[in-house]
Amino acid sequence: MYDLTGKTIMEIKEYVNSLSNEELDKFIEEVDFEEFDFDLDAMDLLNGSRLYDYLQYAHKGEATITFD
Repeated sequence: MYDLTGKTIMEIKEYVNSLSNEELDKFIEEVDFEEFDFDLDAMDLLNGSRLYDYLQYAHKGEATITFD
């Protein structure tokens, strides 16, 4: 289990961006952000390049990113 008690959003963001893809999968499954005072999910915490890498991983390299 991940203990995020007392951590700022920036600290959590740094932590989430440091996780491997497999660790990020586990984090997404296990962490319930409804327990916190902010309206986020794990994907909201990823920086742009990390989000792209994770989406490619999650879709086995077949993710298409568009900006409409």
